Amino acid sequence: MKKAIYKAKYYWHSMQFNKNRTLLEDCLSQKLKSQIESKMQYHEREAINYITKL
Repeated sequence: MKKAIYKAKYYWHSMQFNKNRTLLEDCLSQKLKSQIESKMQYHEREAINYITKL
């Protein structure tokens, strides 16, 4: 059961990372870019964290 939860969390963080990557490509503001990049780093770390638990 834990594996299914970890897998779901992995996919959610992976999708959030991809969403933020897409937003970053179209962003013009440097301040907003840095905020999006920090969110991307967070979601990437969490996705890696959950994939290692599988």
